[in-house]
Amino acid sequence: MAVVQMFCVTLILSLNVSPSLMTEIRSTNARKTSARTIHPRLKRDNGGDTANSPGADDCQKCAPIGSFCPVGIAGPTGPQGVPGRDGRDGRDAPVNADDTNDGHHEARPTGSTGAGAIFVRWGREDCSNSSVLVYRGVAGGAHYTHTGSGSNYMCMPVDPIYDEPIAGSSGQERGFLYGGEYQTNTFAQWNSLYQDDVPCAVCLASNRQTLLMIPARNICPTGDGWVKEYSGYLVSERHSNQGRTEFVCMDRDPRPIPRSVHNSNGVLFYAVDGRCGSSGSGLPCGPYVDGYELTCAVCTM
Repeated sequence: MAVVQMFCVTLILSLNVSPSLMTEIRSTNARKTSARTIHPRLKRDNGGDTANSPGADDCQKCAPIGSFCPVGIAGPTGPQGVPGRDGRDGRDAPVNADDTNDGHHEARPTGSTGAGAIFVRWGREDCSNSSVLVYRGVAGGAHYTHTGSGSNYMCMPVDPIYDEPIAGSSGQERGFLYGGEYQTNTFAQWNSLYQDDVPCAVCLASNRQTLLMIPARNICPTGDGWVKEYSGYLVSERHSNQGRTEFVCMDRDPRPIPRSVHNSNGVLFYAVDGRCGSSGSGLPCGPYVDGYELTCAVCTM
């Protein structure tokens, strides 16, 4: 019997069995009864000699040996393992609203990165109550007598950053960008702003992905979550000037840049009249009145 026990213990040690299982084996052997059943395979391997052969209880505790003993009972549950490593960072969600299973849209939560509509508020240095200021600036663009350079108004930051500029160049191989002025002496609502420089503000309407400037209307569509950021009058370069610009919406209550009356021109802002006519060259008369200044609204959703 001692030989068999030593045989099992030696094989268990060679298999790196835990000390707790070793203790359980020794405890079980100490409680053995005299009645034993010889495992058939061990009996055959020992030539029928039962004196030095382990009983059934011995084989149950020698279960890890495998080839000599049958599968034994399950051992106790082991201790809790150490926590695993942190997972990889998730990917950013798309900027647009997410579709739900029922076909509706879910707006992204407040403060989420990249959610919002950007617009310029011309004529003001502040934003509406429904948006936040990104930066304030001054209007800029191509000179009204030039046929080249850009054709759009730009909101230029008040604190530019240069990177290795070449000072003193002739400028003949360059585009030119000038400041902007109100040309509103014939428009009674803005007559006091004549020759003043034009301020602007770049604004962010958080959690709204759609931006729309509506010409000839000073209100936004009703329903569907539309928000009016501001309204005013449509402006552009003068029709007969060589420089061409886009049409933009100037705030109804524009402000000047203080102490900026220089009449240096540059890119200019004129109120826009609608032209209607029955010949097909104008807007449809009836809803549009020839010579009336056109309104505008900037809307987000």
